[in-house]
Amino acid sequence: MTDFAQGHSDILIGTQMVTKGLDFERVSVVGVLAADTALNAPDFRAYERAYELMAQVAGRAGRKGMPATVVIQTRQPDLPVVRHVVEGNYLAHYKEVMRERMDFCYPPFCRLVDIYFKHRYENVAQDVAQSFVRRITEAQMAGVEVLGPDAPAKARVSNLYIQKAVVKIRPEADLTTVKSFLLSLFWEYLHSTVWRQPLVLFDVDPNN
Repeated sequence: MTDFAQGHSDILIGTQMVTKGLDFERVSVVGVLAADTALNAPDFRAYERAYELMAQVAGRAGRKGMPATVVIQTRQPDLPVVRHVVEGNYLAHYKEVMRERMDFCYPPFCRLVDIYFKHRYENVAQDVAQSFVRRITEAQMAGVEVLGPDAPAKARVSNLYIQKAVVKIRPEADLTTVKSFLLSLFWEYLHSTVWRQPLVLFDVDPNN
């Protein structure tokens, strides 16, 4: 980066680390390669983060009032988030993201609890996860919805197979009741005699 800043190099290739805190006066062209990787991430914040990333990368070009070109490589140029980046319209992007989150019940319109089930045997991890989720569903708590379980992107870590479920807690739900119920299930499954030493982990308000 020092060579590039001093003019000894004309092209700089980097990861996301080049998007922030760098001020190069000579940059006239910036390219975002494989933007679909960020756009298609399995996370409800994917568009928010993709917009932030692309906007920050674009901001590296044309410093000091120089004319510049920004190229975004994507198979989905018609996505609103891509259009908003091209237009530099963060307000429209914000409104679009908030509308989608409200329609599909994601924060800030609800709270999330990610539940991970881990075991050294894949079938046991699946059985524990399905049983745990079934118990939550059967409880029929008002304002509570469960997604999954399913295997996450990294389905095996440190010789443990992983299953994941997501609990959506709407504003009308009784948080105290939900918390007490999940904790009671946690202790029950932790000391289960049916499955040997299943790991049940909670991540409340993930990535918040």
